[in-house]
Order: sequence, then C-alpha cells, then structure tokens
Amino acid sequence: MADQKSPAMLRPGRPSKAVQDGMSDKIIAMAASLFASRGFAGTSMEQVAQSCGAGKDTIYRRFPSKIVLFEAVVAHAHRRAVARLEKMPVTDGTPLEKLRLLLRELLIVNMEPDLISLKRITFSETIVFERDQPIPPQPDPIMERLVAAVRDAQAAGDLVAADPVELATHLIHCLVALPTTAAMTGSAAFDDPARIEAHFQQSWNLLLNGVAPRTRA
Repeated sequence: MADQKSPAMLRPGRPSKAVQDGMSDKIIAMAASLFASRGFAGTSMEQVAQSCGAGKDTIYRRFPSKIVLFEAVVAHAHRRAVARLEKMPVTDGTPLEKLRLLLRELLIVNMEPDLISLKRITFSETIVFERDQPIPPQPDPIMERLVAAVRDAQAAGDLVAADPVELATHLIHCLVALPTTAAMTGSAAFDDPARIEAHFQQSWNLLLNGVAPRTRA
C-alpha cells in the first residue's frame, strides 16, 4: 500500500518569517543599489523585481508602491547608521572628547556614497512628501545619543549651559551638514577623506574657541 501524505505535506507551506524577512532585505538591498545608480524616476518596480529574481507580486505584497519601497530603503540605511554608531568603541576620554568622536563618526557615516545618493534623491525629488498626510516626527536614536553626549559635556563644564537639543542641532549643522550638502549637490570638495578630516578639525576648533580674536593682555 502506497504511503499516504497528509494535505499539509502536499501543499507548500507559507514561507517562514525568516524567509520572508530575508526576501524583504534582499529587495531593499537591490532597490538601494538601483536608486543610487539610476535615481528615483529611473528605477521601476519591474527592475527591482528582475534584480531580485522575483515576481512583481512578491515586491508589491511587501511594498505597495515605489515610494513605500524608497522609504523602506531610507529607513534601512538609518538603522545601519545607528548600528554603526552603537558599535563605536568605548573610550575613557572626557565627555567632550567622547562628543567629538561621536560627531566625527557621524560625519564619516553621512559621507558614505550610498547615503549621499539617498539624500540627493530625497531632496532633489522630494518624493517622501508626496502623500496626503505629512510624516509625523519620529524618535531619532542618533539625535538622542548626541543630545545625551552634549548634556554630559555640559555637566562636566566643557560646554555652555544652552538648550542641549539646540546645541546638538547646531553642532550637526556646522560639522556634518556642510560637507554632506556639498557632496549631494555634486561638489568634489570633500571627495578626499583628508579634506573631510580637515573640515571637521577646523570647524570643531572654531566652535570651541570662537571666531573673535582673544583679548590681548
């Protein structure tokens, strides 16, 4: 008598969560590469599906539109940046030195080519704002960590007693925004890592020491 198999054995089961997550990660990775090289308008869901070796229905089940897919790519890049900052080695330096190292790493992360490409797409095509309702502000682990580092430096007497959020925002604009904006607009001024380092050191020293000449005795 031939072996009889249960209906559950005859029907292909639903993919496990690990398999589904793996496919989503693959789609996001392929989409990130396509968006970076072709831009938002030049990338289609069909191209993403072909690059993944999957059907369009597989893509659309996870990401209902190209905007949703792009937002998933941006969110994944942000999580990767957070993970990289969390892996920074613990130092025994002063709170001010820890703040400096955190800001320097934040600059290096933001200058990575794939992140620059995503920022360029976001600002040039403003696709993340093409929705009926604005995106509500979300907690940002990177900003929270930076604000905490600012508070520590303030408690140690190394920074002025200003609003820590405003101070952290100012530090980001001075130390990170200038080179990343230049790279986004196509400038090669910061293509060399040595130039990025020089910009950071000069800006950091100006922020700490001020720009007015010291009073002569």
